[in-house]
Amino acid sequence: MALPNVLIITTHDTGRFIEPYGVGSVATPNLSRLAGEGARFNAYTTAPQCSPSRASLTTGRYPHANGTMGLTHGEHRWDLHPNERTIPQILRTAGYRSGHWGVEHAARDPLRVGNDVYDEGRDMASIVAGVGAFIDADPGRPFVAQIGLTETHRVGDHGFGGVRFDARGITVPGYLVDAPDTRADLADFQGCVHRADVHVGQLVGVLENRGLLDRTLVLFVSDHGIAFPRAKCTLYDPGIEIFLIARLPGTALSDGVAPTGLASIMDVVPTLIDLTGAEPPSGLHGRSLLPLAAGESKGHAELFVEKTYHSYYDPMRGVRTADWKYIRNFEAGLGVEIPTDIAGGGAYRDLAGRLEPSVHAPVELYDLRSDPHEWTNLAGRPEYGSVEAELEARLASWMHETGDPLLDGPVASPFYRRAMRGLTR
Repeated sequence: MALPNVLIITTHDTGRFIEPYGVGSVATPNLSRLAGEGARFNAYTTAPQCSPSRASLTTGRYPHANGTMGLTHGEHRWDLHPNERTIPQILRTAGYRSGHWGVEHAARDPLRVGNDVYDEGRDMASIVAGVGAFIDADPGRPFVAQIGLTETHRVGDHGFGGVRFDARGITVPGYLVDAPDTRADLADFQGCVHRADVHVGQLVGVLENRGLLDRTLVLFVSDHGIAFPRAKCTLYDPGIEIFLIARLPGTALSDGVAPTGLASIMDVVPTLIDLTGAEPPSGLHGRSLLPLAAGESKGHAELFVEKTYHSYYDPMRGVRTADWKYIRNFEAGLGVEIPTDIAGGGAYRDLAGRLEPSVHAPVELYDLRSDPHEWTNLAGRPEYGSVEAELEARLASWMHETGDPLLDGPVASPFYRRAMRGLTR
């Protein structure tokens, strides 16, 4: 089989709020097609914020290992370590050319990621034209094209663009309040999800028009959970669950398979290496999705998740198994961070003053089978002592094995380090 082309489409803050993952109130026919012809994974991100999750996507490594432990833009200034290798740099070893359009957000300077072509424009017509021109420029070489959609990030007045989609009703997640402001917020969100699906169809059309669709791995992934209270910026499942859909005929990524085993956003890089024979970098934390899709693997026995910085320093680490969630909080603070974009939304107005937990507990333990919304913290209860001890030990081992800087004390931000340069001698 010839080397496949690669098209990776990433959305902002969409979690699993699409039709193929059971959200019937929003129309995503293009994604439903990709899932029906490809593979749909039970996937989770490494971190519930934009830059750290995207850094894990492009390196196959945890944020605390690759360096991007917070946002990369403005004064946040987080960045990939100099020796980290990214998707375009990895696939270049197999002869690929690379291009990126739209939102990148994994490194402070998007050019550091190493694409041959980079266009930060957000106009969809220009992106579609640019991708087409890139493909046509050198048809003899395989390509990897990455597109970062602005959808479904909140915009402007903290809505999603103001085009409601509620003809099929509204899906209100169980961790939100079913009230008018929340429903209006979700109708706006559903409209934005539908708009993202339209863009996916346009990009898939670029391949179809050139007869390349069945020779291209089409991979659609969200960076982290939805921008609603108790989701984005938390380690609860609504903050870390993502869609991950991959389609490539002639491989295990076909025929509508939907394995239930745990998958990670970090599995994308090993999958690309598996499909292309590219030179693998050292220290990968993910694994190829092909055995999971083929039914030869049960997936990850556990997934580790983390947050260090977003709006402020809020270090936490967690482990999720098929049945349990364990979270260790390393600083006192608000129990649920509400980023500024969420604070302006209707769902937060309905929940304000009622969010639980109100402050961090040192340890959180949840039985996901009986408590999928993670309301009842079982940490400290004697009858769950053995489960808590086991998960704590697994988390500690992971932190040591991956060199988590939290083990050496509080993690200084780039802003702090920059401020201190003028005060130290």
